[in-house]
Amino acid sequence: MRRGGAWVALALLAAMNLMNYYDRLLVVVLSQPLRLEFALSDTQYALLTGPAFILVYAVASLVFGRLADSRGRRGLIAFVIALWSVMTALCGFAKSFTLLAIARAGVGIGEGGANPAGMSLLSDHFPPQRRALALALFQVGGNIGMLASFVTASWIATHHGWRAAFWVASVPGMILAALIFFCMPDAPRGQYDGDGEEPAPLGQTLWQLWSNRAYVWLCAAASFGVFSSLGMLIWLPQYFIRLHGMAQQQVGFLFGPAASFGLIAGMLAGGWLGNRLAARHLAAPVWICIVANMALVPVLLTMLWSGSTGVALGACFLAMGLAVIYAPAFQATMQSVCSARQRGMAGACSNVLNALIGQGLIPLFVGMLSDRLMPAYGAESLRWALTVATGFTLLSGLLFMVAARHVRRRCG
Repeated sequence: MRRGGAWVALALLAAMNLMNYYDRLLVVVLSQPLRLEFALSDTQYALLTGPAFILVYAVASLVFGRLADSRGRRGLIAFVIALWSVMTALCGFAKSFTLLAIARAGVGIGEGGANPAGMSLLSDHFPPQRRALALALFQVGGNIGMLASFVTASWIATHHGWRAAFWVASVPGMILAALIFFCMPDAPRGQYDGDGEEPAPLGQTLWQLWSNRAYVWLCAAASFGVFSSLGMLIWLPQYFIRLHGMAQQQVGFLFGPAASFGLIAGMLAGGWLGNRLAARHLAAPVWICIVANMALVPVLLTMLWSGSTGVALGACFLAMGLAVIYAPAFQATMQSVCSARQRGMAGACSNVLNALIGQGLIPLFVGMLSDRLMPAYGAESLRWALTVATGFTLLSGLLFMVAARHVRRRCG
């Protein structure tokens, strides 16, 4: 495989991740008009951003992860992009909370197939010592998609209504699906790992992953850690609207860039640092995961309790950077401790845990706690609920400490 082919594949997959997160974040970006349109409580909003999306996303990740280990990945990726783009357009036609939740679930089915197949393909295009940076650039595509979603969708919603924001979002996804189907280079499975055998039966693959202690502890730690980025993003627009008086346009042009540029900076720094540490030992990057999560807790508390909007936005930038700086190290290490024919399913199982816990159950817990505290604390209820949830970030750092020992044994 020519080096240029790997970079073309990376560019197209990064564009896929851009559209993935652009479409996924629409209900977050448009949370205020959606809450007003359908009279949503915090619990209903959490259900819309969580279980309505996450449960089908989790199941789809397992199905598509298995297919990524046994079928052509290029056609699979093109299909899931087209599917979620159509369902995104249907969100704009929803006339009730129930119909919006159903369309949102359809988006989850499509997006569930993106990461397992994408990470599997990238791991066959790049050797282990260069995977952290490649996976970081892949994830940066998603961070740019978040920025674009906040800025563009907020502007469209302000000038043309929230429904138009969903309709416009579906068009580039359909174009990208065609480009990937016809233009993206493939790669031989396991070409850098000497492991291109046929996949084991599903039950055996799942048992092998469960028996892989390094993989299990990495996934457990990341499932709580992801709340600090994707899970927290579900609630931060509402936090700045309620506690700092932001309007929809300000969410798009103030909060959106602060969070998104923090995510981009953290991801790029994490990829660069992960590559340098992996060159010394494949287990070394796990220390990024430990330090980042421990350092993140006081930054999150500063963001949540500062009375200054400027300070809160600055802390938000730093918090989002720390929240993802470990992601390339985690993903590259996860891929390295699994065999080539397990990587699609390994990525899928990790996606399931991240989705169910960090993006599903914990944000839902925040919404339910906020509703419970609202009679006594009013708008401050959300601040208190998010403060309690920072404990999961600390837990993530502790679990990564356990994972580090198992990764070192696994990598020799």
